[in-house]
Amino acid sequence: MKRVVYLALIIVVLGVGVWRLRAISSNGDAAKITLPMGEVTSGALVVTLPVSGFLESAEEIPARSEIAGFLIEICKDNTLVKPGDFIFQLDTKEFTDERDDLVRALTDAQEALNSQQADSLTSMTQAQSEADAAEDSLQLAKEKAQAEREKIAAQVKYAEGETTRSERELSRAQRLANMNYIPGTKLREAEKAHRRQQFALEQQRAQQADIEKRAAEQVEEAQAALELARHSLVTEKAHTQSHIEDARIGVAEAQRQLDEVDKEIAQCTVTAPAAGMAVIETNATNWPERRPYRLGDQVQSGAAPVKIYDFRKMQVRSQIGEMDISRVHRGQEVFVSSPTQPGSRYRGKVAVVEELAQESNVWQGGTPGKKVFSVLVTLSETDPAHLRPGMTVDLEIVLDSIRKATMLPIRAIFKEGGGSYIYRENGKTFERIPVKTGKRNDLLIEVSGKVGLGERVALERPPAALVQPAGVKP
Repeated sequence: MKRVVYLALIIVVLGVGVWRLRAISSNGDAAKITLPMGEVTSGALVVTLPVSGFLESAEEIPARSEIAGFLIEICKDNTLVKPGDFIFQLDTKEFTDERDDLVRALTDAQEALNSQQADSLTSMTQAQSEADAAEDSLQLAKEKAQAEREKIAAQVKYAEGETTRSERELSRAQRLANMNYIPGTKLREAEKAHRRQQFALEQQRAQQADIEKRAAEQVEEAQAALELARHSLVTEKAHTQSHIEDARIGVAEAQRQLDEVDKEIAQCTVTAPAAGMAVIETNATNWPERRPYRLGDQVQSGAAPVKIYDFRKMQVRSQIGEMDISRVHRGQEVFVSSPTQPGSRYRGKVAVVEELAQESNVWQGGTPGKKVFSVLVTLSETDPAHLRPGMTVDLEIVLDSIRKATMLPIRAIFKEGGGSYIYRENGKTFERIPVKTGKRNDLLIEVSGKVGLGERVALERPPAALVQPAGVKP
């Protein structure tokens, strides 16, 4: 019996020794294992939705060509420009040849105008002279008629006086003859003298009527000649004005055409309408080659071979899946970062959330057939030296914010048996502690439970030999 007891005791001692040797061996291995560690912290926890997107300029100003032509010079691609800087040049040979012809046409038109003005001055001077001469002739005819009227009137008046006198002489001779104071011969002489005087008066009056008629006709003819000369003057003035106006229209039209071709020549040189980066666009007329514009290409009127991207106003276009779009709305704050600038973040806001889902853009790395919603984020902070259109950037859309939270790295949370656990450092071993998780972002997660600030936790699952039950001292 004693032998059995001794044997059992020896077995127990040997078992304890083996266990101690294994523990010592495990502690030796633990000393060799180095795990990544994290720390329980407290502070503001910002819950974000991480997505990616593509930078683009909020203002893309096309450098359009107002006319059609062939490219003979173009700025370098991705060149920073200021307003008025050179962008591209079209061939002007066709316009300069046309301009030479138009300059000659303008010179001819101006000479034709000068010649017409000189001819018009001559003809107007002649017509005015003829009108003045006709007016002088009318005045002379009136004066001559008046003189003839006055002269014949005086002669008629004299004849009337002589007739009256002869009539008195005849009456006297008749009285004397009746009284036999004079012979009958004297009476007959007095009668003859009176008849001669009456005949002379009638002749004078007839002559006066002829003179009146002739003078009136002469004045009328002179008046008609004056009216004709004045009409000719007015007609000549209208004709000369019409001819001069036609010549002026010819000059104006030639000048208009010259100004138009000068404008087209000026439009062959296109400058930057705004500051930004000049990017040479794809020449869509070369489909399916789809290459940027280059020298020799034809540019259609209204086409924009170059666009100016304003770096001071940038935005990000992103695609968000159906599972997350309900958490995104207009006005949310966004942090944007670029792989080329690690550590730098730029603030922005969600400006547009499309209501209609669309197929994921395969050209931008999307999954074929996946439904996504387009989201536009405008940046309130930009960096023209590092943020360029077309670059891929990372976005953190702020969904929520907890002012004071106990949190630790997401990598410190391990799911086991439907629960969440952490491995808290306890000397050279780790305690397996159950915790409750809350809100999270892509790096940190809110936790509650038997955790304290400053405690260190493993970011990788430690070996089973280093794990001890909670509350056990090492």
